[in-house]
Amino acid sequence: MPVDLMRPSDLALLKQTSREIRQALHGSVTFAGLRKDDKIRITAVAGAGGGRLTSIVLAPARGLGGRSWQIGRALAVDDYAAAEDITHDFDDQILGEGIVSLAVAPIIVRRRVRGLLYAGRRTRSGSPEVLRFLEGRATHIAHELNIRDEVDDRLRLIRAADLAHHDVPTDLVHLHARLRELAHRVADPEVAAELRALAAPHPDPARPSGVRLTDRQIDILALIALGLKNTEIATRLGLSLPTVKSYLREAMARLHATTRQAAVVAARLHGLLP
Repeated sequence: MPVDLMRPSDLALLKQTSREIRQALHGSVTFAGLRKDDKIRITAVAGAGGGRLTSIVLAPARGLGGRSWQIGRALAVDDYAAAEDITHDFDDQILGEGIVSLAVAPIIVRRRVRGLLYAGRRTRSGSPEVLRFLEGRATHIAHELNIRDEVDDRLRLIRAADLAHHDVPTDLVHLHARLRELAHRVADPEVAAELRALAAPHPDPARPSGVRLTDRQIDILALIALGLKNTEIATRLGLSLPTVKSYLREAMARLHATTRQAAVVAARLHGLLP
């Protein structure tokens, strides 16, 4: 299956966040869009019919959003119609929805503006708390998009490694461990389960079977395979050191291994690690 077909819907993420902002700000008009090439089209709307606002296609420096895109930070105007330091390319859409005050925050991923997130009100509202809240939600979207991008990048590299018929390339060991880490950072349990499934090596009928380890035990062994110490593993996985040691002892017992590295070798023999 192509990588892009496995990625969760970015549009659904925008729509959900727009609805959450509208609820939190009690009746605001919220809308958002993601960048494609050098344009950002509004595709998610909450609190308005959507017909007007989804006709907005932004470029840098055009309108309040274009200005935010250009300088890379959140902006707000208390009286949109009277604002003199922005272009008014989208007055028909904004004023047509009765929006008086408007705030926008850029969605920045890897130092690049990937989208814009707006909150508008039909009354004057220059509250700095609104702007800070909007910035926080934009950061949340950016964080989720960055995780999805990382997953896509690693899946492409893993598939490239598979096509090259490498036995166990070092890069693949790193990618396997990183995928399992990302599975614990994704909020959606279905996406997390999919990531763990993708990280699982393909079973080999010639390998011994019968040993079962928990997800956390495999996470720990995957990081040991990278050469990490128990203290480093605890930090990476957000666990206490005693918890890491407990998982490791149980995994070693199940694998009949007497050392950490022997446990990694045994896990590979059983097809549990690449």
